[in-house]
Amino acid sequence: MKKDLAIIFGLFILIVALLAFGQGLTSLGFVKDRAGRTQTPERQKGFVDVGIKTLNVNAKVASKPSDRKKGLSNLNSLPLGEGMLFVFENKSTYSFWMKDMKFAIDIIWIDESKRVVDLAVNVPPEPGRDEDELTMYRPRLEALYILEINAGLSQLHNLEIGDVANFEL
Repeated sequence: MKKDLAIIFGLFILIVALLAFGQGLTSLGFVKDRAGRTQTPERQKGFVDVGIKTLNVNAKVASKPSDRKKGLSNLNSLPLGEGMLFVFENKSTYSFWMKDMKFAIDIIWIDESKRVVDLAVNVPPEPGRDEDELTMYRPRLEALYILEINAGLSQLHNLEIGDVANFEL
């Protein structure tokens, strides 16, 4: 009987300790930005929240030529709430290909006023093709930003040309 009470008391102390100290451990990775929003360290270093209609993704910013060239290639997958936002210095009709890609994506071209100017949905990977054989995806109008997300999300969120993207660099 005393042994059972000791075990119960020990478990009670353990639960109290986890409740008291566990909350601090789970919030160690979070900090506040200047606007007072809670953000993870990944969002502070090269990530930006992008919203279009009901779509919200945490996108890695690719603004350097080397980052833009690499893009999402060689990744096995992309977490559902993530993407990549390509940022260019000047607007143009930037072409994209699926070199070394292992999964399908949606490509969203966005102009300088942050309006969607074109979409390529469910763009499949093209394994085993040489560079000169890869399909080139080009927008109808010039863009300054390009967002890549998991295939199907554009349709799921009913994205259309003319929609406004919300993000701050």
